[in-house]
Amino acid sequence: MIYCPFCEGQGVIHEAKVINHDLNIFICDECDTMWKTRDIKEDNCKNFKEFMNQLGYLGLWSELTNIKRV
Repeated sequence: MIYCPFCEGQGVIHEAKVINHDLNIFICDECDTMWKTRDIKEDNCKNFKEFMNQLGYLGLWSELTNIKRV
């Protein structure tokens, strides 16, 4: 398992696919911080809700599919 660098060992990173897009992301199940690659660092993260809003979504986990722990 990969743990979120922001959640002090509380959040686990999951890989998921954005529905209706050929786009995989990596997201913390605790704080919803996300990454576009498996390179999970504090300096290359994105805000999940803002990222999804740019794609026309609300930023909800229900807008993701194929969710699995990394």
